[in-house]
Amino acid sequence: MKDHRQRGLMVGVAMLLALASGCDELGAPRPASVTTLLEHSEAWQGEQVAVQGRIRSEQVPERYWLEGAGQQRIELHPPERIGAYLGREVQISGRFEFKVGGQRLIEISNVTPLDKPTPKQ
Repeated sequence: MKDHRQRGLMVGVAMLLALASGCDELGAPRPASVTTLLEHSEAWQGEQVAVQGRIRSEQVPERYWLEGAGQQRIELHPPERIGAYLGREVQISGRFEFKVGGQRLIEISNVTPLDKPTPKQ
């Protein structure tokens, strides 16, 4: 009987940790828009998010960002995980960070293409 209580307690603690970390389900990122993350950055600090937009870049230094409506942008890290999706519509999942000085970025955990790649000419 003691084992059942311990397991139940452990499951309960795991669920509370998932809720406290900002996940809707165990480990699931919260949907957000680029606009929402930019306008409410402090509230989303450290949250696991899922955001849609188009991948854009700057060559020097090599940087990539997710562009939403009205050319609003959030930087993406690490750059080597995103270069293959340049110009494509994607959903990015990862941890949102709001840093001193106003920098906003997402540490990528997953990239899901939402469009078909166009053939290169």
